[in-house]
Amino acid sequence: MYRFLLLAVTTALTVPAAPAAEPYWAGQLELPRAWQLSEGADIRIGLIDTGVAADPDLAGAMLPGADFPDVGAPAGDAIGHGTTMALLIAGRGIGGGTRGVAPRARILPARLTGGAEDAVAAVRWAVDQGAKVVNISLGAGHSGETDYDSALAYAKEHDVVVVAAAGNVGEDSEVTSPADRPGVLAVSAVDRSGRFRDDVGVSGPAISFAAPGVDISTSRPGERAPTSGTSQATALVSGAVALVRARYPELSADEVTDQLARTAKDLGAPGRDDRYGFGLIDPLAALSVTPPSSGVPWWAVALGIAAGLAVVVGGALVFRRRRRAAPG
Repeated sequence: MYRFLLLAVTTALTVPAAPAAEPYWAGQLELPRAWQLSEGADIRIGLIDTGVAADPDLAGAMLPGADFPDVGAPAGDAIGHGTTMALLIAGRGIGGGTRGVAPRARILPARLTGGAEDAVAAVRWAVDQGAKVVNISLGAGHSGETDYDSALAYAKEHDVVVVAAAGNVGEDSEVTSPADRPGVLAVSAVDRSGRFRDDVGVSGPAISFAAPGVDISTSRPGERAPTSGTSQATALVSGAVALVRARYPELSADEVTDQLARTAKDLGAPGRDDRYGFGLIDPLAALSVTPPSSGVPWWAVALGIAAGLAVVVGGALVFRRRRRAAPG
């Protein structure tokens, strides 16, 4: 049976850090230029997380949400994790606050407080609400056939891209589920120089892409020092998927992933590798390069083989904790 561990950020600082007008990751991903081509307008993104609190930078971004299980609790986000993910994905940047990767996308918040069956229901709910992308910044230990598989199959049938956090060092030793499942985009974290940080995120044969996930700040009220983890990197990739889906609405989910894989910045060993996957996402290139004609996406073959190499072990389901980066 799965067990959820909802972990808050811990820090010694007492004064919230004001985010820069343009965070480093926006420049690293060349988002100002990418936004001239797409802002992810009206793409619905299912956010399976801790809920989303009211925030001025999310005005106009939020759609009605749901709780899993439905316990009748007031809407909100007691932990802050889901709110941070929503800002990184679709923050509007009002008054100098956080502008997410897809600042005109819409968030479908699924607040998750239950177990595996509730997570499956949350994914299916997001798909039924018209999500074209589902962001899952949580994970569990490996298993040969997980409870997630039925929900992931449902998402695939409905042409939805599923993006999941690979896992964080200190909590996980290898890529967790559902990030390790076939067809899911598993995301690892790099720093502002594009370097994989083995003190932050895990690596493994299921990794699809890398994205900034070290020293990330947002305008979320009460957020303190910059935090790090594969959660943040996952949110940035989900935003990039929304940009591509808005610019190329004719592309299928597989073709969107193929476009991101073809245009990613290859880092580490040539080709796909266990740390960076196909490389650092490059939204500008993905929006600028004309997609190929329809066909079998080459990335699917590589990831299918990689997924088969994953080790099968048990584990607990946890939200990918956001934590401060280690010095250096």
